[in-house]
Amino acid sequence: MACTSSTPSLSTKAQTRHTPGGACDARAGGESKPCPPALTGGESFCGGAIVDWLTVTWLPEPDEHVPAMVLDFLGDFIGPVSGVESPGMFGYQSGVRFFVDRDGTKVHVGRVDFGGNHHKMRARLDLSGTACALVKEWTGVQDWIARQFDYKITRVDLAVDCLMGEFGVDDAVEWFRAGEFHAGGRRPRHSTPGDWLDPHYGRTLEIGRRENGKMLRCYEKGRQLGDSVSPWTRFEVELRNIDRDIPLDVLIDRDRYFTGAYKCLARILDAAAERIRTHQKEGEIALEKLTLHARSSYGQLLHVLRLKLSASEVLDELSRPGIPKRLEKASLGGFINAGSLPALHQKEKCHENERDWV
Repeated sequence: MACTSSTPSLSTKAQTRHTPGGACDARAGGESKPCPPALTGGESFCGGAIVDWLTVTWLPEPDEHVPAMVLDFLGDFIGPVSGVESPGMFGYQSGVRFFVDRDGTKVHVGRVDFGGNHHKMRARLDLSGTACALVKEWTGVQDWIARQFDYKITRVDLAVDCLMGEFGVDDAVEWFRAGEFHAGGRRPRHSTPGDWLDPHYGRTLEIGRRENGKMLRCYEKGRQLGDSVSPWTRFEVELRNIDRDIPLDVLIDRDRYFTGAYKCLARILDAAAERIRTHQKEGEIALEKLTLHARSSYGQLLHVLRLKLSASEVLDELSRPGIPKRLEKASLGGFINAGSLPALHQKEKCHENERDWV
């Protein structure tokens, strides 16, 4: 399917060229270049904003079995799920947590809470970023919500990933200083969590406040996951129904609501990575980190075992079914398969004087 974007076209007076990690530099005249630069090798930046969290409440029928209804809904739109009863949260009487199975590992994807007088017998469904990544088509989700009585979307997160650092935290800082996040002439509050003095684990710039119903988080996602030199940056808009109603078409017309939160975000839509590429990158970073930990902690043991056993016998002795927690989300996106591991395999071979035991 052809990919389109709602990003406004660049001015004829000033085209822009972007350098990863820095702000777009304006230049006049000369040959027009895409912003960000076009990729080669068949890759595509055509992704747009994604839904990365969804919370919705509604009033069920008095005789409605809420967990069974939600179980059917999730089965239709994200695939087979199982439910486990859980104490109600957020003032609700009862709750159920939902999981998908991945190679014997139960991966949590969401929960429903319902009943009790505190919320006047309403129900609340939370779909995590993991669940949202599995949604087959949002139009069906939109239709299902529309059929519920007195429904309300109380939270939705819309995100854009710049895997190659086409735009980053430094850009967001410049936009803030230039007043591009101002609302009604007022400068929004901001905060700067993370290791800004010696960036290693990632910086975050938060603009706005959750209590006011709208907040932007711009953070160095790759470094957060453990790659201290990763350029991967995520821009995430969190919307809540505080002093506003969140319409259903936010699930379909995501780019418009993403840029509607802060107009300056329109410039990054062309750099949005497709969901499958974010899963691949997340899996690569997590797997490399886990492999380094395994080498540091058990590398010498494995060396000794290789002197006593064959490689296949070593793997049979040490491996067990399941998926490490840090790889759960990436595995649901299709990361764990034979075609996903060559990059890591090449990195392994680069370690000199170490025996390839895999």
